Amino acid sequence: MYFATHKTCNLRCRYCYVPDYYRDSKSVDDNQVLDSFFLFLEKIKIEGYSIGNFCLHGSEPSLMRAETLAEIAYQMKEYYSLKNMNDHRVAIQSNGVKFDMAYLNTLSKELEDIKDIKLGFSIDPPKPVHDFLRNYSYDKVIHNFNLAIEMGFPVSVLSVVSKTTMQHLSGFKEWMDYYLKLKMKYKNPYKIKIKFATGDMALDENDMQEFAYFLSKNNILNIIQILSPGYCIQNGNNCDWYEFDIWGNCYSCNKAYTDQGIFGNWKAESFVNILKKRKILYINDFENQECYECPYQFLCESGCPIDRHKVGTMKGKAHECTLIKIAYNELEKNGIHITEFYNNNN
Repeated sequence: MYFATHKTCNLRCRYCYVPDYYRDSKSVDDNQVLDSFFLFLEKIKIEGYSIGNFCLHGSEPSLMRAETLAEIAYQMKEYYSLKNMNDHRVAIQSNGVKFDMAYLNTLSKELEDIKDIKLGFSIDPPKPVHDFLRNYSYDKVIHNFNLAIEMGFPVSVLSVVSKTTMQHLSGFKEWMDYYLKLKMKYKNPYKIKIKFATGDMALDENDMQEFAYFLSKNNILNIIQILSPGYCIQNGNNCDWYEFDIWGNCYSCNKAYTDQGIFGNWKAESFVNILKKRKILYINDFENQECYECPYQFLCESGCPIDRHKVGTMKGKAHECTLIKIAYNELEKNGIHITEFYNNNN
């Protein structure tokens, strides 16, 4: 689940999913964040539900003070300990601008253990792509990212691949090669994954085809979210991901982060009702009949119901359909069975 702490942001990314009426809203006081967090945690306990993966989200959650983030991390660590889920830790997904030396130093002093918080950075390599999409923030973000690694924080990378990325594939490969080697050698970054832009920034089918062969040729297919186990996009219409915000709103995920995407209010309703509503949210969304004849359907389930192709011959198929087929076909040519790749792709 995501726990969204802010509607405001300190960047204006070109593909931002947050509507203007959110982005222009008033800033949030940290006490408001903590009050809602404690209320949520107490409600979970009283109603007998459990929290699995817990990620602080936004728009930009690092707008909270480092002391507030450390307090949430401490409380979640205590919660996981009571549930005998000691391998879990709270995560935060951030644009990384705020994670400078002062912020990270304060965070490390406030935490019991520097590994009690997982810092997720949104980075769209290489530099020209990131700067174009994310307000010329690359130098600051990559400095903070490398600093967090040096200090010992567990860090991850989530990159968005867009049409702009296709103009810089050699730089993209160089960046990925460097940090994937760090991941292999030092286990930090502990995760590097990519997802795909939608809307005007989305790859067309020719781009998807080119990018699939590019990833296969360079042996980096394992960075794609939809080819990795454990993501909601592999559950299709039965996806079970939640985003709760501090105002009480319930969304299916950040892809539905608008007024139209609100399906419940956790402050006013029981989790029994919220889970019932969520379970049927996409149950009848259109899936292409051809998907049921596809050998890879059991892995992608026609992809995210929100992101599927909406028109044309691809209607009802995963946004990444072309890439999925090429990727697994290329793996099989190299003697790697699709289930073997999937089960070993973390």
